[in-house]
Amino acid sequence: MIKSNRGAALITVMVIVFIVMTIIASLATTNFRMYKRLVNRQLREQSTTIAYSALDFGRAALGTSGATSSFDSLQDVWAQGLPKTKVLDDIYMSGSVVDEQSKFNINDLVSQGIVNPNVLNQFSLLLQYLNIPPSLAYNIAYYIAAPQYQGDIMSQYTMGKPAYSPAGRPFVDLSELILVKGVNQDIVQKLVKYVTAVPVNGSTLQNESSIESAPSGGFGYGTIVNVNTASAEVIAAKSGIPLPVAQRMISYRSAQPFNNTQAVTTFLSQNGVNTSSSQPQPNSKNQLNLAGLGVSSSYFTIHAVVDDQGDEFRFVAFVFRQNRSGQWPQILWQHPE
Repeated sequence: MIKSNRGAALITVMVIVFIVMTIIASLATTNFRMYKRLVNRQLREQSTTIAYSALDFGRAALGTSGATSSFDSLQDVWAQGLPKTKVLDDIYMSGSVVDEQSKFNINDLVSQGIVNPNVLNQFSLLLQYLNIPPSLAYNIAYYIAAPQYQGDIMSQYTMGKPAYSPAGRPFVDLSELILVKGVNQDIVQKLVKYVTAVPVNGSTLQNESSIESAPSGGFGYGTIVNVNTASAEVIAAKSGIPLPVAQRMISYRSAQPFNNTQAVTTFLSQNGVNTSSSQPQPNSKNQLNLAGLGVSSSYFTIHAVVDDQGDEFRFVAFVFRQNRSGQWPQILWQHPE
C-alpha cells in the first residue's frame, strides 16, 4: 500500500513538473516571439527611414540634372543609380531611377473615357514587336474605357467565375493587367519593361515635355517618349518610324544623346525617314508621329533597397518633375515593393 502511494505521488510530481515545464516553455516561446516582433518592427522602421533617404537622393539627382541640362539621357547622374553603400553596422542602402517616359503609357489608350484609336494602333504595333498577340491591345483598352463603352466585353467579366467588372478607369499600377481577359503572368512580366501607367487625368501634373497636345476636335497621341532612354520597340511604335531606324537611334545615342527634337528630325532624315510626310513609312504600319518623340522627361520611379545582410526591404516612389528649375520632383505615390 505504501509503495502504491509512493508511486502515485511520483506520478503526480512528474505531471506537475511536466505542466510547469510546459508553462515555462510557452512563456519562453511567447517572449521570443514578442522579442522578434519588436526587433522586426524596429528593423522595418529603421529600413523605412533609410529608404526615404535613398528616395531623397534620387529626387535630388533628378532636380540637379534638370537644372543643369535641357534634356535627359542615360548618361545623366540620376541614371547611374546609388551604389550599395554602408549606412549602419551591417545595413546597406542602394537605389536606382527609371525614366517612365522611356515606356509606353498604357493609360493613353483611353481619352476622357473613350478608346483613343491613334494610341490603340500604336499599342497594337508595340505588342506585335514584342511577340504578344496584338489583339490584346483591344482587350486592355476597353478594360479601362468608361463603363458605358464596355458593352462588347462586359459579359466576359460578369459571367465569368469568379465574376467581376472591368476597371472602367485608368490603371494605377501595372499589376492590374493580370485582371484583363487574355493576359497572363508571362505577358505582364514582359510588358512591365516596356509599359507604364502615368496618370492622365490630373492636368496639373502635365507639362510640355510629357503630354502631346491633341488636335482640335480630335484624338492626340498621348504621352511623349524620350528617345534618349526608350527602347527601339517603344520608339518605333510611338512614332511610326521603321523599327530598324529606331534600333540605329539606340546605337547613336549611346555616344551622342539627342539634345533637342531638331537633332532627332535630322537623324531620321539622314536615315531615310521622310519627316515632312505624315503617311506610314516603309516597313511601318502606323502614321508618322514625330511629335510623340522628345528628349526630356517628367515622370520617373525611384527604387530603394535596404539590405541588413539577412533581409531586403524594397521601396518605390513614383515622382513628377514639373520643371527644370532644380526643385525636387513631387512624389505622386510611394509604397513597399
